[in-house]
Amino acid sequence: MKDKVNVTVKEKNIATRKNISQKTVPLFSVSPPYEMVYRNEVSPNPAEPHSHNATELYYTLTDLPDVLMNDSISMIPAGTLIIIPTFCIHQLYHENHVVYERYILSIHTGWLKAAFCGIPTVFSRLEEPTPLFFSPGGDRKNELLDHFHRLLGYEDKLSPASLSAFFDFLSFFGTIIRSFEPESEFNLPTSESQKKVNSILAYIHDHISEQISVTDISSYFYLNPDYLARLFKKHMHIPISRYIMMQRISEAESLLRNGHSVNQVQEELGFSSYAYFFKTFQKFTGMSPSRYSRL
Repeated sequence: MKDKVNVTVKEKNIATRKNISQKTVPLFSVSPPYEMVYRNEVSPNPAEPHSHNATELYYTLTDLPDVLMNDSISMIPAGTLIIIPTFCIHQLYHENHVVYERYILSIHTGWLKAAFCGIPTVFSRLEEPTPLFFSPGGDRKNELLDHFHRLLGYEDKLSPASLSAFFDFLSFFGTIIRSFEPESEFNLPTSESQKKVNSILAYIHDHISEQISVTDISSYFYLNPDYLARLFKKHMHIPISRYIMMQRISEAESLLRNGHSVNQVQEELGFSSYAYFFKTFQKFTGMSPSRYSRL
């Protein structure tokens, strides 16, 4: 198999958005039933924390030392299959001089719901609100790779042959998730400094609707503000102030998707004015809050 496959529409969108603005926090969109890519290369522009409108199955063949999943940082060893929920903020790698090998299957769960008039029980793990981790070994690993290679061979995601391969994979996926409980299977290794950052992330998550600053957080944890900022950036690879705003906008997106009005979201998340909320939301998502709520 070739080390590279054609760049998918999703990755073209990623590259385009990075060229337009390094300040944008993208929400990468998936339109067809699924998108399948394989990469074994140095990434010149690692994506900073982002989310998708699809469930992502990420199978890494490279050790990942600093993985962000929602509000937790940990190490993830090679050979791990990660189920990343829809709209989960994550960042799996960040170095631009390291070769990362991975398979990524993005599943449009909205399409799946429409096709089945709801998510069948066997696929319910695809809608878990928190990330899940599996370590398939032996025959299961080989079967997983066989399914991924088969899916890579189809350009037309709506052809009968492509959809047949896709549903064959989902059937196989069902056997994986029934075979063991991922929670008892996996204890992600976490360093002491990562544990400190995780405590900071949890604090930010619990106070996301408040006007929190680096000074507030450092006072709570009895840490020097400069030390806290350096520690955070070491593992998160973005400034803490930017992460706080990313999480506020992510929460705003969630509230808008669940039927809250733009004014309600602005007030609930403590934005000082509609104009400030509008400007910030558009900067991070590329669209206005009202347009996002309509979509």
